Amino acid sequence: MKTSGIMLLCALLVGCDQPNDTQLRLDASRQLQRVIDRNPLRASCENIARGREWLTQRTLEKLEEKGCQEVLRSATETDFIHAETFHHNLTMVCGAIEGKSFTGTELTRRFIYSPEEKALVVEPMSEQDKTRFEGRKTLQQLQADFNRQQQQYCQ
Repeated sequence: MKTSGIMLLCALLVGCDQPNDTQLRLDASRQLQRVIDRNPLRASCENIARGREWLTQRTLEKLEEKGCQEVLRSATETDFIHAETFHHNLTMVCGAIEGKSFTGTELTRRFIYSPEEKALVVEPMSEQDKTRFEGRKTLQQLQADFNRQQQQYCQ
């Protein structure tokens, strides 16, 4: 009896170390915040905008010249509009976020997050979205890679 009780307890605890969907979404949220806040263009865009909400036409032109219309202004002002967890060979959190760019336009970006690999991929929308590892790929190739990953892991 004692042995069967221990076996039952062990069987119940086997799944306890696996994070639930809410924990996975929170982890994805933290990774998204890091990616948004560490975007290499954010510093130069912020330097041009200087924290102002109301921008002159000249400031808007400078921001657009730098590509800041594709850069999310703040991770704290960016919201999930959709997030879903998929369990295949790897667990994936897929979804979309929405926030404002430095020029004030609304940006919507899809993302794919792998908690096992601690890897986050945000849908590339401009040349500035390339990482140092993707320097030789074109924007179209990056978008095709993202769409392929979306179809493979998020269905």
